[in-house]
Amino acid sequence: MNFISWSVFGILFILAESAIGTSYLMAIGLAFVYPAIADYAGLSDGLQYAALILGSVVHTLIVMALRRRTGGASDAPTDVGQRVEVIEWIDDGTARVNYLDREWLADKARSEMPDADHGIIKSVQYGRLVITTE
Repeated sequence: MNFISWSVFGILFILAESAIGTSYLMAIGLAFVYPAIADYAGLSDGLQYAALILGSVVHTLIVMALRRRTGGASDAPTDVGQRVEVIEWIDDGTARVNYLDREWLADKARSEMPDADHGIIKSVQYGRLVITTE
């Protein structure tokens, strides 16, 4: 692979992080800097892959340490029972909602619940809110 390819993959991981919100994809995306530098320095493909693996491990350990230091806090809300404002119902029980001045994707806890202007957080799964609208 070459410098441009490593850089593009890194940018794609960083962009994917904005959709997921766990910090791990950001760590891996930043780790793509190391093989890009290795390629620029003219090192072999094997050393470039080794740089990626080592960088990913180090960056992931840093994220884990920071999460432990902050008590495992993430960007996802843990305020079960709090009210959210529905911005828009997209389809099949998915909505864009506003909570803590941020926009989140939310799923209905049960598909038969009516669409409403507000909902209550029931849980958080994979970075998405699960809400009830009754």
